[in-house]
Amino acid sequence: MQKIKLTWNISHLTPYSTPVTLSGQLFAADDLTANNGTVELLVCLHGGSCSSDYYHPNYLDSSYSFARYMTERGYLVLAIDTLGMGASSKPQPENQLTLEMIAAASDFATRQTAAGLLEGEWLQLPQHCTLRLSGLGHSMGGMLAVYQQGCFQTFERLIVAGWSNLPLELGDTDVASVQASLAAGGYIATDRQPMRGLFHLPDVPEQLIESDDQHAGLTPVTLALAALTPGSVTREAAAIGCPVMLLYGEVDVSPDPQREAAFYPLASQSTVTLIGCAAHMHNMASSRLQVWQAMDTWLQES
Repeated sequence: MQKIKLTWNISHLTPYSTPVTLSGQLFAADDLTANNGTVELLVCLHGGSCSSDYYHPNYLDSSYSFARYMTERGYLVLAIDTLGMGASSKPQPENQLTLEMIAAASDFATRQTAAGLLEGEWLQLPQHCTLRLSGLGHSMGGMLAVYQQGCFQTFERLIVAGWSNLPLELGDTDVASVQASLAAGGYIATDRQPMRGLFHLPDVPEQLIESDDQHAGLTPVTLALAALTPGSVTREAAAIGCPVMLLYGEVDVSPDPQREAAFYPLASQSTVTLIGCAAHMHNMASSRLQVWQAMDTWLQES
């Protein structure tokens, strides 16, 4: 598998006087082929306290790499570090960040990458192929993917994994107490210990959880507050017209997954998929292959 690190200057999309950049990782099979003349670019947005490494955690063995699994099936995978997280800029003051700014940055990066690929930059695509853009957002990244699609129509299909437009359930953690504990602004660390039961089922190895927790990153308070606020992206969800897949583990943030499809009334197709033996951190679950297989099948059929 090929891995290419990318950086985009997005200063023009922000109010900041200092340079602001977005980072990401592009993954491709060593021998890229087209499926019926089409190559799929799957753009992946991560959740809170995570980074693009959620889709390719090189500190774990390769069986936990979503990027490897999907590139072996012919996809290009673009994993973006959300503005303010991972290797992307963390501009100050943080409270000037907005959902629209963050979504615009991801949309810009997606379209720039697609244009570069079609021009032969980084990779040589199969001759005479078309490029199809699909989106995947996990957790807080699901919120951002919904906002981005509702505002910018970046994708032809959208997978929203582990995000709820209903008031979130955080396991044994009370949402109101989490909101009250947030700082007034800035970039904050997440205490994952109270949400261990939401993130992982008991069959997930302790060593894996500890290793992943050691790689946890900072989250902008702006995004944390938005994710904890009911209805933060329902208007954008209602504007989405492309096919939508909503995916949840048996332990996850939605109090009623079957009700989630109603938030996408204009979607040309909406599918709710429940995966057993998985908690909220789908890519770490013992059933992660079922998660990935379900996504692959849906993308091929929708």
